[in-house]
Amino acid sequence: MKKAGPTICLIILLMGGFFIFQQKFTKYRKNLLNISPINYFIPSKVTSLVSLDFKGIVSDFLFLKVSTYLGDKVIKKESLDKNQAAFIYQAADIITDLDPWFWDAYLMADMVLAWDFKRIDLANKLLLKAKKYRTWDFKIPYYLGFNYFYFLHDNENGSKYLMEASKLPGSPKYLPALATRLSVYQNNYGPAIVFLTDLLKSTHASSSVITLQKRLKTLIILENLEKLVDKYEKLNKSLPTDLFDLVKKGFIDRIPDDPYGGKFILLPNKRVFTTSKMIDK
Repeated sequence: MKKAGPTICLIILLMGGFFIFQQKFTKYRKNLLNISPINYFIPSKVTSLVSLDFKGIVSDFLFLKVSTYLGDKVIKKESLDKNQAAFIYQAADIITDLDPWFWDAYLMADMVLAWDFKRIDLANKLLLKAKKYRTWDFKIPYYLGFNYFYFLHDNENGSKYLMEASKLPGSPKYLPALATRLSVYQNNYGPAIVFLTDLLKSTHASSSVITLQKRLKTLIILENLEKLVDKYEKLNKSLPTDLFDLVKKGFIDRIPDDPYGGKFILLPNKRVFTTSKMIDK
């Protein structure tokens, strides 16, 4: 009986220690789960080694992980942290190291990096990587051309890539003319509307479709408002003071709602802009 005392005390101490450890571990686990899942990507050299003959499956899993995360952000209308651009790029780079022909991964990264983060350099870097493998795919130089035209205002490279795309199998017959159209539309929303309309025809991932449709709807509103501003100027020989003048003069019933939650405003150069910058709040 005398020996039972120390044993019981030891058991109590061990149980107390385990309880404290469990509490700390639970708190640590909760904090870990709250951190963005995009942060957890093993370098491609290691991933490729441990994937053995299952690189395609691992690539699909990682792509699902990232697209689910981004889709959840869209559904919850949460904005992306600008610092996450590097993680999006890293994720897409690793995924396409495992499967260099994985078009959906290239497309997802291009859309997010170019439109949401304005990191055209990273988007184009991945597209150039895709170009090395998907040599038959007109979509690669097509998207490169658009990025140069619309985001970088580089007509020379934009035309070069669009013409390159027009020579590849399956490319739309309008591509040679599109280079000219985009050049003409350089200073308005026309090229983005043309591009996104065509892109939606070949996009199947639900999260991407929701994002693209929302963006396209906003661009169409912006373009229509600018056309009304031009019409107002021609009829009244002066620019409207603001967009509410279009309502007062009967050009429209009301100012449309911005799908992103911002407000449409008229700039001094006649351009119509949205305070949301087409970024979810």
